[in-house]
Amino acid sequence: MWKEEIMLPAPISVPVMLKRLHVDPVHSVDEEKRTVRVPIEKGHAKESLLVHFVSDDKVAVKGSQIEKEVALPHLNNIFLWHRDAGEISAFLKSTMLDPIVERFKGVPLVCDFDLYGCLIKTIIHQQLNMTFAYQLSSRFVFQFGEKVNGAWFYPSPEMIAELETEDLTCLQFSRRKAEYVIDTSRLIADGKLDLEGLRAKEDNEIISILTAIRGVGPWTAECFLLFGLGRADLLPAADIGIQNALKKLLELPNKPSKEEVIEWSAAWSPYKSYAALYLWLSIENESRVKINE
Repeated sequence: MWKEEIMLPAPISVPVMLKRLHVDPVHSVDEEKRTVRVPIEKGHAKESLLVHFVSDDKVAVKGSQIEKEVALPHLNNIFLWHRDAGEISAFLKSTMLDPIVERFKGVPLVCDFDLYGCLIKTIIHQQLNMTFAYQLSSRFVFQFGEKVNGAWFYPSPEMIAELETEDLTCLQFSRRKAEYVIDTSRLIADGKLDLEGLRAKEDNEIISILTAIRGVGPWTAECFLLFGLGRADLLPAADIGIQNALKKLLELPNKPSKEEVIEWSAAWSPYKSYAALYLWLSIENESRVKINE
């Protein structure tokens, strides 16, 4: 058993972060105890790491089977602890986003717990309202994944590559979405798509690689960059939720166009991803539908 304490560069908004993580039924989150169980895998070993947010700027991590030298970089890829939440919020407060930044300042960007799970979840969530989207992705994990000491692991791409479409349509997947999930899993299982290898590539190259896959459009690729790879300067301008949030914030008669969002977002660089996060948070309780791809 090992334990590590980590001091963050600046305080973060832990309650809002945990509440947002808790929206996904796959996540094991205790908002009262301020803990999250994070699945990690190395070889054949699977472990549930206990991450405790002791205070707004201090985190304690407990592990045992998988060594600390492997676990801590993995956790940093998820929680992005090296980024200064105060600096990011201060920068965005100087833009038109000031009113919502004031409400949500210090909320960190948190990635999905593994790259395969992120890509598959994003494909599943395409064109669905948020409630049904999470129902569908959690059914997928609960049916084919594995729970270890409180943490759910997504199934392996090799397992999903062996499925038939009927194995997913019985969970209320559309036939086409079932095909997308299985076909993408086969690409990964066959070594034709290296998700970890994407970490070293530029945003545009990654988008080009992913959108060449049947069923993966620009929105899906952008969300993978955001919530899979944790890119700091990425905003899906065609996302309906972002457009609705800007309509509400700026009191516009109609949703802004993708082109208008792109033009305004230039002022939010190099933290467009956090601008997107704050905009989504500002309408979090409202039903959002993913764009058609």
